[in-house]
Amino acid sequence: MSLLFKYCLVGLLIVTVSPAVKADANAPVQPVWMTQAVVRDLVALELSDSQREILQGALGKCLRDIQASVHKITKRGGFGLEKKIKRANKFHWRRFEGAIRPTLSEQQTPIFNRYLRNQIQAIEINLAGKEPLHSIRSN
Repeated sequence: MSLLFKYCLVGLLIVTVSPAVKADANAPVQPVWMTQAVVRDLVALELSDSQREILQGALGKCLRDIQASVHKITKRGGFGLEKKIKRANKFHWRRFEGAIRPTLSEQQTPIFNRYLRNQIQAIEINLAGKEPLHSIRSN
């Protein structure tokens, strides 16, 4: 019986100390709006410090405004919620784009276009989903 106990103890020790288990336990949780495509495009943009500051501020404001709009529209209820949400989101994305586009170089513009398309797709609101519509946070 003690030999079985020793094997179980050694097996448990190996599992708890293995690098794969530690890597999974410490893996950061990415927000829903940070997909692989979005991260790839952000890295490819090679933004300067001032550009990064403008992008962070404008994106933060855009996401907060989208969240507030979705909450407001769904709270009111009624018909055509998807259309109302898309219209409100389009306004917020255009304002975000208007804030960052003047700071971009010619080489950054096509990458930003791809980034913006991927970012909008990542934030798309799913009315049939189980999560609250006013929440775009990750679990």
